[in-house]
Amino acid sequence: MSPLFEYGKWQNVQRKDELKDFLRTIWQQRSREETQEDDIDETIDNKYQPFLQFDDNTVRANNYIGFIQHENELIEIYPKVFKGLQSPDKNLMLKHIFYWFSYCRKWRFPFNQANLDNSDIDTFPELIIYLIATQFLDTISTHPFMQYQAVEERVTTPRGSINFGRYINKSVVTGNYHQIEVDHEPFLYDNKVNRIIKYCSRLLLNQTKFQENQRLLQEIVFVLDEVEDTPVTIMDVNSVKLNPFFDDYTLIMEMSKTILNQQIYSHNTYNFSQWCLLFPMEYIFEDFLAGFLEAHFSDQWKVEYQKSNAYLASNPDAFQMQHDIFLTEGATGRKIIVDAKYKIREYSYADKKKGVSQSDLYQVLSYAYRRGCHEVMLIYPNATENNAAIDTFEIQSGFDDNQLIKVKVVEIPFWSMTSFDALGSKLKKAIETILA
Repeated sequence: MSPLFEYGKWQNVQRKDELKDFLRTIWQQRSREETQEDDIDETIDNKYQPFLQFDDNTVRANNYIGFIQHENELIEIYPKVFKGLQSPDKNLMLKHIFYWFSYCRKWRFPFNQANLDNSDIDTFPELIIYLIATQFLDTISTHPFMQYQAVEERVTTPRGSINFGRYINKSVVTGNYHQIEVDHEPFLYDNKVNRIIKYCSRLLLNQTKFQENQRLLQEIVFVLDEVEDTPVTIMDVNSVKLNPFFDDYTLIMEMSKTILNQQIYSHNTYNFSQWCLLFPMEYIFEDFLAGFLEAHFSDQWKVEYQKSNAYLASNPDAFQMQHDIFLTEGATGRKIIVDAKYKIREYSYADKKKGVSQSDLYQVLSYAYRRGCHEVMLIYPNATENNAAIDTFEIQSGFDDNQLIKVKVVEIPFWSMTSFDALGSKLKKAIETILA
């Protein structure tokens, strides 16, 4: 199946009804915090899923990117910013996606630019497996993890603490007075963390078809040869408590959650019958922009993401405001409301609105008046390789002509098919110009 793009063309799909049921189940299993605010009421509908549109035996992507591996069919969905390109490079599109993820806080991926540069994999699921396997192997090889593991054991020589309840029920009543039930915590390599890694590696090993991925995963299983093969669940991962010193293993546990969230759809302990990873692109754009500002401009600006500490109405408190990004300059106290708009602006030279939705402008203006903020920015991804010029709207208050709000409409270099390696520096320079 050819790759899909957000709100792109319709394509034929096999086993439509089974695919629908699979996607509905995925949506119902999503945690509350992953559900988009506008869709919360719709999760009650057991037939609802926001990922794909269906029409007879054809499908069309909505606003989620990622992949769906359904039986022998792979559906890959890419961002709409690449939709109008002639023969876009899949490998380069994937590099963009993981570059954006590197600044996101909600989803942590084992992003490593060197690993991406060395890989010629151009399918979404195989690249995900490659990055996870590389992270797994690097971590367990360079920092082997040992942990005090709680063990219940029957021994003849006491160690740890004697569990008298078990001793009476299992030893005394059977006449085996010499067999003592004890609880102790030896320092083990065969611990819950390593068992999770080994189990997830076996799951991915049965899913991947790429020889390099198979080699990496087999090496992980070999390194963890002393660790018991045992199935684990998402609850096992949630029960793991790690010292902040083991940051690499914290990332691995998050990746394991991603893998095990799909395991519920398989009837075979060590196999995926189907799996997927799907992400709302509007959130990725917002989170990327906030993360980039925080990483490169936090020395001059206080960056607050999803700031929601005030209401539009003060008596009573109602209509809570939530800004995508709220900037406060440390030296001057200058305030800017930033609204990230993941839309492709299409407008003509004669269009006075410059492709800006009237409802979008109303929303940010109400926030600006309530905050006493004179600067607002509507930030869009670039529609072409060359960013459009900055457009400015000036809005005067009907109460006081001196109260002027300036709204900047800006396209930022969010992607580039010709100079991807310079994307970060181009974006930083563009934001410096916008904020100046």
